[in-house]
Amino acid sequence: MKDLYKDWCDEVEVDAFPNCLVCGKEAGYNAKTEADLWCYLCEECFLKYGQGLGPTDGQILVLKSRKKSV
Repeated sequence: MKDLYKDWCDEVEVDAFPNCLVCGKEAGYNAKTEADLWCYLCEECFLKYGQGLGPTDGQILVLKSRKKSV
């Protein structure tokens, strides 16, 4: 049987951090909530409403590294 989560990563690169869907602060997570909905969450809301990290629960948002032209 094929491993569906073999290439899963716990971080997702973004160009800019979106706003938390709950409170409007800068989000640091894309996560599933207690209501079984996925949304961007800040750390405080993630700790309060998030289901955790993992292939079926959520990822940490990180900024894409920008290459400097020489």
